[in-house]
Amino acid sequence: MSSSGKSVYQVTQILTHGVAIISEVREGETAGGRIRETKDAKVVLRGVGSFWLLTGDKDDTKLVIEKPEDPRQPGWPMVSLLTSPIRGNSTFKLPPSVEAFDEPGRYDVRSFATATILSVGYSPRDIGYADVVARLRDGSLSIPSNDVSAIEVKAGVWLTTQFVRNSSGHYGLAPGATARSLFVTAMESRPDMIRLPSGLIVFLSQPRWTFAEEADLRPENEVIASAEKWLARAKSASEAMGEKAGEFVEVLRHLVASTVNPEEKADLTAAARLLAGRQSLLDVMPQMLARDPAFQERISEYEAAERERLKTELHAQLEAEVQSEASRLQEIRVEIIDAETRLVIADRREVLLRHEAEKHDEAIRVKIAEAAKHVQDEARARTDGMRKEMDMLWETVSQLAIPAAATIEAPRLPEPEPAPPMQVEQPPEVAISIARADENARKSIMAGLSSATGISSADLVSIMLRSTEDIPVLIGEHAVATAADIVAAIGGEDSAVAFCDPSRISWQDLMRDETSDLAAAVARAKANPDVLVPIAMCGITNGPCEYWVPQFIESRRIGRLPRNLAIIASVGVDGMRVSVPDSILRFLVPFVVPDTAKPVRKLFAGAWTADLEFNRGRLVEAREVFSDMEGLDGAALQKMAKTLSRTPADISIADVGKSFVRHAQWLATMSADGQYDFKNNFKNIEG
Repeated sequence: MSSSGKSVYQVTQILTHGVAIISEVREGETAGGRIRETKDAKVVLRGVGSFWLLTGDKDDTKLVIEKPEDPRQPGWPMVSLLTSPIRGNSTFKLPPSVEAFDEPGRYDVRSFATATILSVGYSPRDIGYADVVARLRDGSLSIPSNDVSAIEVKAGVWLTTQFVRNSSGHYGLAPGATARSLFVTAMESRPDMIRLPSGLIVFLSQPRWTFAEEADLRPENEVIASAEKWLARAKSASEAMGEKAGEFVEVLRHLVASTVNPEEKADLTAAARLLAGRQSLLDVMPQMLARDPAFQERISEYEAAERERLKTELHAQLEAEVQSEASRLQEIRVEIIDAETRLVIADRREVLLRHEAEKHDEAIRVKIAEAAKHVQDEARARTDGMRKEMDMLWETVSQLAIPAAATIEAPRLPEPEPAPPMQVEQPPEVAISIARADENARKSIMAGLSSATGISSADLVSIMLRSTEDIPVLIGEHAVATAADIVAAIGGEDSAVAFCDPSRISWQDLMRDETSDLAAAVARAKANPDVLVPIAMCGITNGPCEYWVPQFIESRRIGRLPRNLAIIASVGVDGMRVSVPDSILRFLVPFVVPDTAKPVRKLFAGAWTADLEFNRGRLVEAREVFSDMEGLDGAALQKMAKTLSRTPADISIADVGKSFVRHAQWLATMSADGQYDFKNNFKNIEG
């Protein structure tokens, strides 16, 4: 007998010999449903308290345990006086002794086609959400399950992380987690679930959670107490100022910066968030400030100063725009005159080229006709020769034929050995791997990039070498397009292109950008450590790159990010930008993109092999490039020499080393007086 339906069971007991007692779970039932036994290995190994979705159950052979080597000692029988009259009824199936309750075979033994473990959540039934949070903070929340994946701390608000199960069996917050800063989430979907009276929720389908958000789960009286404490500190600071009460904000800022620890700052943030929701306080604040003469006077002074500043800026901006438009008008006039002259010359050249093109077309037609006639004659001659050979072959075969009725039996020749069967060559299996670009393909790609972008081949080789060690940065009006073209020529359609902006601060923000495929590129680099995986970070000065550049460099250095992940960045030459600190500039290697750069055609010919180990044979030659430089320490010289030694054998190290020397001089100038090249591209000089 078998059943194809689905049932949810909970493991209630593990018996000996790998047998588990399971009880059916239904919505709203206090006691368990049908009780079964199973020998399923997954169910037994998971242990007591786990929930399973079981399908395709059928009868299985009962396991009867006999222990002839351990006979019963004579004594009182272990049979209850009450079992005899009960056993007389066929509806009860009680064992003959108390010991039989712990032996397998007590209940129906079932086997299942599939067994799927289900996740479990907890939603309080007999206590409130405030009690749940309080018990989590005390580490005394009792949940009748050993494996809870989510706890409901507010209506519709769940805690999926930052809680652990203590050795005592109770649940509490994870070490380092506090109620003032917990990451909570909610259900986007409506999964199938079973709610039990104990508060457990069995998810029949995996719920889809929203992104986690930080929340303060402390009681309101505790938050208000912290706000009152801050108000008391502010009052004492104001009284200490005396007549200098106008500088109260500066004093309070100094007090916060010098005496407030991170936990108190979190209290201040929570108190401010709570007070901001009080509409009555927001309504009365403008009235209180309007009665203060000092505040009104400062507001008037600020408005007057702001009007003068805006007026001055508008006049200066208007004058600059007028001068710019005038110079632009003069340039347009010169360009018009130049264009008219070039148009006249182009007309004359067009007439000459048309005549030459007609002559070439006629010559090409004649040559094509001659070539076609020659090919036709060769094909006809080859066909006639094959026909003659076939006639000769048929004639030879007819002469070798033996008459069927021979009067004299010819001596029997040994029968020829049967020819071995022809071995049909099977086509080779296609290996599941990434196509690689050989040396000739690399040379062709580098030549095409150099021709289109205007960057020398030596500088392109230097960009590729530095992309796995530091971050090469392209500068110019066409820098963004050039960076994208370079990574497309090396990585093809699998290359990643990310655009920076003020909303992306950390490396994790860039990884979460679904439009850039940055996360996919990192995964691809980990899966293929011998292949170069390029990514383009466009417009790094559009946002605060000082937060993710050190994280990327150090993560790649210690192995958290693969070394074969090559990054090529770019910055523009105009517009507002976020200043880059000098400490971050030491990780950047600038290269200028000429204004004559053009878009690059499709050059991808396969993945590039990642040559990340230095060449010992060319290390001495690489060190000679930096022999005339002064001020380089041993570690920096060794690192640059090892990177330069990876130059391909057919490329001159001296030519590639010029870019390394320029970068070293750039770093020295930046450390000396701060007046270094490309300063306008990395500093916000307009704001």
